Amino acid sequence: MKRVLLLLGTLLALLLGVVAGILGYAHWRVRSVRPPLPAIAAITTAVDGGDRPQRLSYVNTATQKMPRNSVLSSSDDPNPEAAYLMSHPSFVLEWRDGRILLVDAGMSREGALQFGRPIETLGADPIQPLTSTADTLRDACGRVTAVVFTHLHIDHVGGIEELCRCAGRKVKVFVTPAQARVTNYTTSGARSLLDQAPCVELVELPGDGPLWSLPELGGVAIAHAGGHTPGSQVVFASTNGGDRYAFTGDLVNHIDGVRHNVPKPSYYSLLIVPEDREQLEHWRQLLQQLSNQGYQPVVAHDQLAIEALGIPKLR
Repeated sequence: MKRVLLLLGTLLALLLGVVAGILGYAHWRVRSVRPPLPAIAAITTAVDGGDRPQRLSYVNTATQKMPRNSVLSSSDDPNPEAAYLMSHPSFVLEWRDGRILLVDAGMSREGALQFGRPIETLGADPIQPLTSTADTLRDACGRVTAVVFTHLHIDHVGGIEELCRCAGRKVKVFVTPAQARVTNYTTSGARSLLDQAPCVELVELPGDGPLWSLPELGGVAIAHAGGHTPGSQVVFASTNGGDRYAFTGDLVNHIDGVRHNVPKPSYYSLLIVPEDREQLEHWRQLLQQLSNQGYQPVVAHDQLAIEALGIPKLR
């Protein structure tokens, strides 16, 4: 019996060591990429010129009710009892000539069910799949010329498979050098999905950044952000109507992360998705400054905040 217990103890210690090693490597990986923040003036210069998009809309591929303390540090939350709905959107920027740029692709219905089940262990309700980006675009799939992913997690990338089936053409996916080259275990699956997607043409943006304008897509710029994943990107856009947006991805998961500089729960950043909390703090402060300068932060996973912005759903 002692030998059995000793063997079990040894196996448990080995397992814990492997887990700690994987987490430690992922933390090192995300902290090894800490780009400088772009200047607000440079962002504005990058997005205010050229042929800007005419229209912004969105597709919400799934929704899941969950407690705010899953996405905001409860000790810093100014309104801990308020409702929170986690969304999984794709944002659709359209130019006058019909071209479409997607910011993230959301998930398929089946992908949403698979993604949402583990989150229920954190106290969330069952996820509700709503649609896919491809199903909502329908005939407009053929007008999608490019996609930008705020980061390579499956809930942002999973919709690319259905998009490829309906696009009928090559679709450029613009990536910063970090998003192209630096992965960890949280992003490797989505990166493999992109590598295998038949319609995807990966386009690595040249130079060191930290800010890039998109070729042939005026009014849009990408900043290498880091913090959440090594290749996390913030996408900035300015429409012909003069509205300016900052698509934050998962740098924050609730708008109050920006408004009140509230971090995510420490256990989330330590154990669930290894993050660079210092870099995320810098970005929350910059997003707050941008908000004061007329940019509207668009937080991917905050359904109520997206609805409050008045961005229309794609019909």
